[in-house]
Order: sequence, then C-alpha cells, then structure tokens
Amino acid sequence: MAKANVLILSGYGINCEVETGWAFEMAGADKVVTAHVNRVVSGEVPLKDFSVLVFPGGFSFGDHIASGRVLGIKVKQQLGPQLADFVRSGRLVIGICNGFQVLVKIGLLPGDDETVFGEQKATLAHNDSARYEDRWVTLKVNAKNKSPFLRGITTLPCAVRHGEGKFLAFDHELARIRAHNMVAFQYVDKTGNPTQEYPQNPNGSEQAIAGITNKRGNILGLMPHPEVFISKTQHPHWTRLPELEEEGPGLKIFRNAIEYVKNEL
Repeated sequence: MAKANVLILSGYGINCEVETGWAFEMAGADKVVTAHVNRVVSGEVPLKDFSVLVFPGGFSFGDHIASGRVLGIKVKQQLGPQLADFVRSGRLVIGICNGFQVLVKIGLLPGDDETVFGEQKATLAHNDSARYEDRWVTLKVNAKNKSPFLRGITTLPCAVRHGEGKFLAFDHELARIRAHNMVAFQYVDKTGNPTQEYPQNPNGSEQAIAGITNKRGNILGLMPHPEVFISKTQHPHWTRLPELEEEGPGLKIFRNAIEYVKNEL
C-alpha cells in the first residue's frame, strides 16, 4: 500500500492552505505538509516525496496581471520538468479556485496527453456580475468522467469565493473537453440541470462548467471550495437540514484522492 503524502503549496497571498490541510487529514492522509513554494523550488521540500500536490485557494501574488498568472509562471519555470514527471507517474494534482486558475494558465488543464503542459487554450475570466461572488451553489458531477477524485459523487453543495471564475475556452478546445468527458463539475439549478442563470451559475461559465480534469483524470481543477464543507455545521442552513450527515460531502473528494493513492497508485 502506497503512502498518501500530501503537499500543499503556500505563500504569496495563498490563504486556504489550513482548511485544505484539515480536509486531507480528515480524509486519512499519512502525512500533510504545507510548504512555501520557495522551499519546494529550492528542493528543501522535494516534490518526489509526495503523491498528491495541492494548489489551494487564495489570491496568489495579489492577482497581479491576472488571477494565478504570476504563481503559474513561477511554478512552470522553476518546477516544470519535476511537475511533468509527477503527472506522468499518475500521481494526483488538485487546484481549487486560485489553484484552478494557476493550472489553466500554465496549460496543465486541459493539458496535453504527451507533453503534460499544453498551450493555454482556456481561462477563468471576470464574473459576468463584475463583482466578487461569495455564495453557495450546487454542483453536478459528470458521470462519464472517470477521475478518481469524483468517484461516488453525484451532486455537491459548495461555496464559491471568486471574482474571476468564468470558464472560457476556444471552441475547438471546448469541443475536445466535452468529447473526452473532461468536464468534472457543472453549476446546476434547483431541478439539477446545468444552468447559465445567475446566481445558480455565479460567474457565467460556458456550458455551466465549474471544474475540469485532464484526459487521464489525475489533475482536477475547480472554482468552488470543497474544503469548506467537510462538516455539516459549515453549511449555512445546517440547523434546518436534518438530513445532512455529520461528514460534509466536500470531504469525499479528498477521501477519494487518499484511497486512490493507497490502493491503486
């Protein structure tokens, strides 16, 4: 059984590393290390010692130039070959909110089957509302996406906290994403159908896309924050929803990752 060691990047405006670490600890990780990106770049914290790499939420480098752009450039230039080997080995990468923005802007998502890093063909643009959105939404999982992160999940109530979350892609790239079932999550309305209507779709994402994977499924990026719903008491209406289980449904994503590493990697 492989060790499920998780590395969470920190530094330069990232601010969701603590709750993301709690989620992985609750999910049964053998070791969770939160390290400043410079410690990883220098080799003080070797990437090769981990089986899950996390780009958590926040406002890396103050969102200068564009959300996730500066951190993405730093990671790609200084860790690119190591990160490519990490992905090729089948180990897992997850980017949440700002982390999703990083993965898209360096081409890890949607990604390239051979080179791992593809050209940037998608982005997360400013919300249609032209403001920061802090609200709860409902996500639907694409049942045809076989990513280990998504196993056993059909719908997921989740919080969004972003100003640039509108998923856009070139037409041909969007067609490729759909053809290979790389859509992971979509924003849905009360009937469970993907929607472009605000506020159920908080940003106007094309085809209601809230998250995608690479073709292999070992890289996941999503704008909502599953790490903030790992206990039922984190839901704003938990006292009025007796059907909620003690364990928040967001924890399932992290548990899936740990179980995959321990049993299949």
